[in-house]
Amino acid sequence: MSHRLGAFIPAFAVLACVVGCPPSLFAQDADIVGSWDVTVTAGQGPATSTPLVLKRDGDQIVGTFSSPQGDHSVEASVKDRAVTIWFSVRTQNGPIPITMKGTADGDSMTGMMEFGTGGQGQWSAKRASGPAAGTQAKDPPPDVTGTWTFQVEIGGNTGTPTMTFKQEGEKLTGRYTGQLGEAPLTGTLKGNAIEFSFDISIEGNTVRIIYAGTVEKDSMKGTAKFGDFGEGAFTAKRKP
Repeated sequence: MSHRLGAFIPAFAVLACVVGCPPSLFAQDADIVGSWDVTVTAGQGPATSTPLVLKRDGDQIVGTFSSPQGDHSVEASVKDRAVTIWFSVRTQNGPIPITMKGTADGDSMTGMMEFGTGGQGQWSAKRASGPAAGTQAKDPPPDVTGTWTFQVEIGGNTGTPTMTFKQEGEKLTGRYTGQLGEAPLTGTLKGNAIEFSFDISIEGNTVRIIYAGTVEKDSMKGTAKFGDFGEGAFTAKRKP
């Protein structure tokens, strides 16, 4: 059992510590709703740090810890300053229950955690700066509506087309204007990922041109595929 635990204890420790900060259910209980930076030490492995966000869900205290292995949901309880957090982690050998117990003291927490029946670790947490969980300001989703100047490079050749976009939700429509003429375009913008295409006649043949990349405020970058003629790279800037 100890050998098996050695492979996954570091990941579990991080998860467990993230969960160790339940929000207060009553006025006299510690208030641990919000974002936390958690540090976990387990066995002979190095200390690991990870973010934890806790929030109220009705009468329950819940949280989410995001690790390289994915997102893990936790539940917690708090009485006065005593905190208990529990969750389970799926492994190839079955689920492993994790229990974290500790004490909340203002903007910090510390305690011990148990990995099923196979080991123990230590955890501590500091409240992260910024808004509390559920109130964090998020950047608005990008909107590419407007005119953009592109620079495209393919096979040693450079083009500077202009794209005009109209965005409605995730749907894009617009128009391409460049060395190859003009054409209507359609596409999508999902999160920061943009993709759009249009058809152009080249030497009497209709060629589908597909742009795919990412949007960062007033700039874009990615790749452009010109049918069977090849693929190039593009950058773009929004016109003022």
